[in-house]
This record gives sequence, structure tokens and C-alpha cells, in this order.
Amino acid sequence: MLTLETLVPIFMGVIASTTSLMAPPPRDPIPPTTNIYNYKFGAGDDGNPSASSPAAPKSAAHAAEEPDEMGAHDCRTLSDDVQVCEPAHKGGKARKVSPGELALEKWARMPIPAPVVRTAPPRGSDGLVGLPEWFWVTNGNTRNGRVAARGVWVEVTARLQTTTIDPGYGRPVVRCPGPGAAYDKSRPAAAQHTNCSYTFQESSLHEPGHAYRVRVSATWGGTWRGSDGSGGALPPLTRSTMFRLRVAEAQSLYGRGRS
Repeated sequence: MLTLETLVPIFMGVIASTTSLMAPPPRDPIPPTTNIYNYKFGAGDDGNPSASSPAAPKSAAHAAEEPDEMGAHDCRTLSDDVQVCEPAHKGGKARKVSPGELALEKWARMPIPAPVVRTAPPRGSDGLVGLPEWFWVTNGNTRNGRVAARGVWVEVTARLQTTTIDPGYGRPVVRCPGPGAAYDKSRPAAAQHTNCSYTFQESSLHEPGHAYRVRVSATWGGTWRGSDGSGGALPPLTRSTMFRLRVAEAQSLYGRGRS
């Protein structure tokens, strides 16, 4: 007769044998598997991908995505952190640069500064309504530059062509040839002349901050000549500066200003 003591060991053995058939013990590391996108993950028993798994063949899309090797290129530096590369001609020979191209590159990098402007009367004192205010650019001297590349050289010259005085708020603008003439305090005013002045018709009393916000722009023109005898003009470059300028009415100096 089977008792409870004899049935329990038999029952436990049957459960253990059934479990061993249904779930094999886990393996560490996990063997490699492949998902639907042919991406392999997991590792072999030694921690490396299994050598028995064949590599998936490359599709046409994969082949198209592989970058082509860069062939011979002709590179030139435009600035400290900009370099332009173009495919070289057949046979690996560099494309010959033209003097005109080289001149444009040099012109774009010419160190043309913002204008330094002086006035008479000076900006620290009041100008007067109806009295011409002199303007002149003190750093408008001619500038030269030279650059060479692959046996070609060019020389570039920059000259200040016009000075523009804009008092702002829609008022008329004055354009002067060149940088203007400096005012010499040691000479009589009647003995001096300028081609660059602005005559204000109203005081700056009612302007924001009681001063005009004047913008002075210097426009530079350029020319170039190349090693092969070629040359030409370059597009204009403009630099500007802005400052405040006070203008008073003469009668206000005597206590008869407008209300």
C-alpha cells in the first residue's frame, strides 16, 4: 500500500523531469540572434560573435550608401578657418586659378576698417544751426594688398571714394567725394574750404537725448592687376560708424531760444 511518505518523492521527481524538458537552463552569455533588419546582437559562448553565422549579403541600397573615395582635389585657403577644395583635372593636375578669381578672394578679405570721423566744431561742443559742420575721415588712406597662388599673383588697391553723412529721421543725406578736408584751427576759418560738410536747419533740442544720431559711411572702391597683365575694378565696400552730435541755435546762446 502506497503511503503519503512514498508518494511525495515520486511526485517531486516527475515535476523535476518535466521542468527539465520544458525549459533548458539559461546560457550566459546570450547566443547571437538576428532581427528582421539583419541586425545581429548577443555573443557566443566566449563573448565574441559566433563565427558560424554567415554575413548577410549587401543589398543595392547598402552599396549606394558607401561613400566613394575622394580623388585628387585642388585646395586653397580663403581664411584662417575656411578652405575650398575642387576636383583636380584629369591626370591629377590642379586647376589653374585666374587672376580675377584671386583678386575677388583678396578683396573680400581686405582689412577695411570702420571710418574714424572728426568734426568741426568738435563733437564735444555744440554746432550751430545754419553753420556748416565739417566732417572728415581720418583713416581714409589708400590700402594695398597682394596675394599669390599656384604661380599667379594679383595686387589689389582700395581707395576711399565717397563719404556719406546721414543725420537720421528721414532728413536729407549729403555725399562727399573722398574723405573730406581736415579743419586746421591754426588757420583763419575764411582761408579754409571743405567739400564735406552738413548744414543743420534745426537744433537738436527736441531730438532724443537732445542730439542728432549721425551715421557716417565710407565707401571704398577697389582695383586690381594680375601677373598676366590683366586687371579691372572691384565691387564697392562700405563701412559705417554712428555718433551723437549736438546742434544749437545761435539766438539761444543769448537767451532768446524758441519756446
